[in-house]
Amino acid sequence: MSDTDRVKATSRDTFITIIRYLLCIIFPPFAVVNRGCATMLIVLLFTLLGWIPGVIFAFLICINDKNCPQDPPEE
Repeated sequence: MSDTDRVKATSRDTFITIIRYLLCIIFPPFAVVNRGCATMLIVLLFTLLGWIPGVIFAFLICINDKNCPQDPPEE
């Protein structure tokens, strides 16, 4: 992959990513709102069962989110 084909994350994208990670800590269901109602309800259930499982599950979803702007892996 050449340097011209790479997608660069802008400062706005970085800011949004930081806000999502902060939401994972403060209130995990808000961090996964863009993934749909079922995902949000599952995270809410984990949060109600214990705050730590909700935070961990929200972080896993945010880390694996394909809509999150990031640099593509090198080939």
